[in-house]
Amino acid sequence: MNNIVITIGREYGSGGRYIGELVAKELNIPFYDKELLKEAYQRNGCKYSNLEEYDEKKKSDLMKMFSLIDMNNYDDTFTFEQYQHLINETIKDIANNKSCVILGRNSNNILKDRTNAINIFIYSNDLEFKLERKMKLENLSRSDALKKLNTVDKQRKKYYEAVNKNATWASKSEYDYLIDSSILGIEKTKDLIVDLYKKLEK
Repeated sequence: MNNIVITIGREYGSGGRYIGELVAKELNIPFYDKELLKEAYQRNGCKYSNLEEYDEKKKSDLMKMFSLIDMNNYDDTFTFEQYQHLINETIKDIANNKSCVILGRNSNNILKDRTNAINIFIYSNDLEFKLERKMKLENLSRSDALKKLNTVDKQRKKYYEAVNKNATWASKSEYDYLIDSSILGIEKTKDLIVDLYKKLEK
């Protein structure tokens, strides 16, 4: 297997998604974020809206059942487990065939035993770094940005730990590298990951 896959888990506001895009662009390899949903949809023919509903979210199937009853939509029985199975198979299939960058969705654990995978978690201990990025990029007030930081990270943690029963989101035991993007900045963090890729390539 000559291809190399970079998986990136990330804190909200750390720039993880943007860094992943920059890495993929510099290495001229595909970048998968929402594109994973499109791949799973095209391969399996399920409703795209079902994939979106569970994407990096652990939604209670009981809560979904009540919402379906309210909408009189009794035939839609797609579950979190089905979502995760489709995403797992899609990630494995992509990793078998091409070098790429994959964002989140438990990809580090799905590919953890592969010698051609570099599993990275991007975070920042500098709260102001994260807040300033989100306030600028999403035109949010400071209080709204702080609220969103907490909400999204709680959601990602819940999702990750629902899929991996004995794991802790953002734990050093889950990744090959944990990188604080506020230390080097976005561009130099990208350079660091590109360098890791090229070293493994050799």
